[in-house]
Amino acid sequence: MHKDQLRLVNEVKKILYISTLSRTINSFLVPHIEKLINEGNVVDCACSIDEEADQNLANLGVRFFDVPFTRNPLHPENVKAFFDLMKIQNQFNYDIVHVHTPIAALYGRLLKLRFPKLKTIYTAHGFHFYKGAPLVNWGIYYPIEKVMARYTDTIITMNTEDYERAKRFKVKGTHLANGVGVKLASYRADLYDRNEVRRTLNLNEDDFVIIMIAEVNNNKNHKQMIEAVDILKQKGIHVQVICAGDGPLLERLKMELTERELEDRIHFLGNRDDITALITASDLGILMSYREGLPRNIMELMACRKPVIGTRIRGIRDLVEDKVSGFLVNVGDAAETAQRIEVLYRNRDFLEKIGSNAYESIKQYDVKQVIGQLMEIYGLNNQQNEQMFTKTIS
Repeated sequence: MHKDQLRLVNEVKKILYISTLSRTINSFLVPHIEKLINEGNVVDCACSIDEEADQNLANLGVRFFDVPFTRNPLHPENVKAFFDLMKIQNQFNYDIVHVHTPIAALYGRLLKLRFPKLKTIYTAHGFHFYKGAPLVNWGIYYPIEKVMARYTDTIITMNTEDYERAKRFKVKGTHLANGVGVKLASYRADLYDRNEVRRTLNLNEDDFVIIMIAEVNNNKNHKQMIEAVDILKQKGIHVQVICAGDGPLLERLKMELTERELEDRIHFLGNRDDITALITASDLGILMSYREGLPRNIMELMACRKPVIGTRIRGIRDLVEDKVSGFLVNVGDAAETAQRIEVLYRNRDFLEKIGSNAYESIKQYDVKQVIGQLMEIYGLNNQQNEQMFTKTIS
């Protein structure tokens, strides 16, 4: 066999991606898996299948194993899931398992108990313990991660707070990567007529439009946005807000809009598949979350040259530089939020400038660069390349 062919064969790896739900893989990990396969590796997925496999992955021959994970870490169904994982590993003998989401990451890494030579890579999309997190989160999830560190070869974090925390676990390889990446080239505002999109939404051409892309739940904190708009209304400042997303608090918040007489200013659109068009029709993005890992919705806004007003929390402050690519406000501070909206409402030149800054700063999060980081992390034996291609902060 030719020397180069032998080297290629030796480098081919069999990799199992493990996630609690299949939609996590479909939504965030398809480009990563495609790259690994195109480099000659074999990649399969194990997860609880809540939606069909992405067609591109199916065409590439990726096998999806239906493993009955639940989100409760102590649920007995997860024990069955763990035994299913052991059967899969015993049958297919993967070199690497790459685990995502807390529950799948817990049981996926426990495979090392039975298969000690198995390499485990864990991508933490956002630890459930963080500054300001409920004590119950610290009581449950922090001890789990501390114990599981001994079964983890490599941990990949997405924000600086998680990275600093992960370093204390003394995992062999600890890295800070730029999230899962966004395809910047796919956010083509020039494909949409801004005013035409506004007309379909019953918005006027001269409206000041804010967009919030978020599931309607307690964590995303739509209430702070609503209170800020109410403050602006009292000052005679008319803004329009479009909210893309559905969730358990939708009906309650609609009632609040009625009580505050804001139905003509805040519009819940439900789940949408035309996010880029909606962003194009907007002037500004907003996200008021209590907790984030590294929010993709903010990346999407910045990729479309939109400034962002976000809460001053882990993940958001990694993406948004205050007064440069947007504004950071305190969680729960509706008055501050309203004031920052007013600044941009009254100064459209500044709005455009920080929108351009947002686009420039998000370039480092392009999926091609993120995948490049991932490829080097898979080759951890080469320390020189690791330092060149992974973003590791000492």
